[in-house]
Amino acid sequence: MPTFWQDTPAAKAPVLAQAAVDLVFKTKGRQLPADHAWTLSQAVTGMLPWLKDEPTAGIHLIHGAQSGNGWQQPDDTGVIELSGRTRFVLRLPKERIDDARVLSNQTLEFDGHSVTLLEARARALTPFGTVLARHIRVTDACADESVFLEEAARRLNRLDIAPTKMLCGRIHRFTLPTGSMLTRSLLIADLSLRHSAVVQHHGLGPDRLLGCGLFLPHKSIAAVHTPLDDDGKVPCP
Repeated sequence: MPTFWQDTPAAKAPVLAQAAVDLVFKTKGRQLPADHAWTLSQAVTGMLPWLKDEPTAGIHLIHGAQSGNGWQQPDDTGVIELSGRTRFVLRLPKERIDDARVLSNQTLEFDGHSVTLLEARARALTPFGTVLARHIRVTDACADESVFLEEAARRLNRLDIAPTKMLCGRIHRFTLPTGSMLTRSLLIADLSLRHSAVVQHHGLGPDRLLGCGLFLPHKSIAAVHTPLDDDGKVPCP
């Protein structure tokens, strides 16, 4: 019997006029200290000093396969095991892509460990209904989970986003010359595609060059342990 079957077309993702992009570098290395936010930021901004003048620029921290999504990451004082799938990701304006490619074939040193950045490709931000930031800067006043979520909601309101579903992860601690930096992961669900694009472009909170406030698309709120990998795909089990 002849049949006609057509799935509902996917909604077209909005494109922001000045949307940032991620520049994704392949890497070569074996291990990396989990506490590398400051070292990575100093190394990259030393080679790309203009990053400090770009409000949409950000430096994603490097995560190994076991890093998960902020709920089950390695101990903050431990070592991350790297693999051939490990990526280093820069968020930056489209017009800065060629300027940032000078990082290719550069080696970054981390307390006796080294990571070499290889070829890079640009990746557009993908609006998903659920997004994840592995690190949002936490102040002492916002260390409590409920207070942290309330502050996140206020920051989203400033972007004209009224969140309805959010989850936060445990506190992480990083070492800076001025003392400790505390962060929490934040997952936001049930966003419109436009709001997803906006929050990925603008981020949330300070210290983007230390890996904070940078959102990535997430598979779904029902599978909080399955973020998209650094190639924008669902990892294979």
